Amino acid sequence: MDDNTIVELFFERNEAALSELSRKYGGYFGAIAERIVCNREDALTCVNDAYFRAWNTIPPARPNALKPFVGKLVKCAAVSMLRADAAKKRGGGEYSLVLDEIAELVSGSVSAEDELEKKELLGAINTFLKNSRVFDRRAFVLRYWHCDSVSEIAERLCASESKVAVSLCRTRGKLREFLEKEGYAL
Repeated sequence: MDDNTIVELFFERNEAALSELSRKYGGYFGAIAERIVCNREDALTCVNDAYFRAWNTIPPARPNALKPFVGKLVKCAAVSMLRADAAKKRGGGEYSLVLDEIAELVSGSVSAEDELEKKELLGAINTFLKNSRVFDRRAFVLRYWHCDSVSEIAERLCASESKVAVSLCRTRGKLREFLEKEGYAL
C-alpha cells in the first residue's frame, strides 16, 4: 500500500492505517529507536508511542512524506526515553556517543527559547550538506540522524570503517568552519 493511501486511512480514522504503517515501515522505525535506546523492548515502546502520536497528529497534519514524518516521531520518543533513563542513571548507547561527537558544533548555538535561531542553524547545516560530496553527506546523515554505528555505515556504503571514520571527522571539521563563517559561535 502506498503512503498516500495510508494517510487517507488516517484521515478516515481507520485503524488499518496503523497496521499498514507498521507492516511497511515497522522494521525501519524499530531500528531507529533501538539504536538510540539500545533495548528491543524499549524500542518497541518508542515505536508504539510514535504510532499513537501519528494517530493524534494525522489529521489535521497531512505529511508529504510519511516515512520521515513518523521516523521523526519515533526518534523524539526514543530520545525522550533516553533522557528519562539518563535521569535515572541508566541508558547510554549510540545516541549519547553521537551527541558527544557533534556537541561542540551545536552547543550554545541552539537555545530552547529561540526557535528561530534553531531553524536558521538547521537551514545552515542543510545548505552545508547539499554542497557536500554524496558519500560524505550520506555518511553524516546515517551517523547523526539515523544513529548508525561506523561499522553499520561502512557496510551500508560499501566502504571501509576507516574511510567512514575519516569522512565523518573531516565533515565535522568542514561543518565547523562553515558554521563559523555563517556567524555561529562554537
